Amino acid sequence: MNKRFYLSTQKDRNVDAAPLLDALKSNGWERTFDWADREASGPSEYSDLAVAEIAGIRDADVVIVILPGGRGTHVEIGAALAMGKPVIIHAPNRKILETPYPCAFHYHSMVKLLFSERLDVEGLLACIIK
Repeated sequence: MNKRFYLSTQKDRNVDAAPLLDALKSNGWERTFDWADREASGPSEYSDLAVAEIAGIRDADVVIVILPGGRGTHVEIGAALAMGKPVIIHAPNRKILETPYPCAFHYHSMVKLLFSERLDVEGLLACIIK
């Protein structure tokens, strides 16, 4: 099995994910697309970025979501599920999944939920490293 992942979260939270990214890399995992340093302004650049992000999801074996997410996070969850990719959602608590209202896709059978106030690197690794 290839070991490729796509990370979805708020752009300004990518730094918070550094311990997870380091742990995945140490375990031989490859990030399919790193959007963190990409700046886009204008329709053409937004379009290019959207295409690259979808390609990153398509090329991934698993999509890891760290909530709260950004504007595109739920689009990325939907794209992953439509492509048959497993999704792991890490959230600080269950309430974030219900506010302002529940999202049915959080409970899709291909979604694994993991809750902890602090980023649970070991828990996330346990979900994908077998």
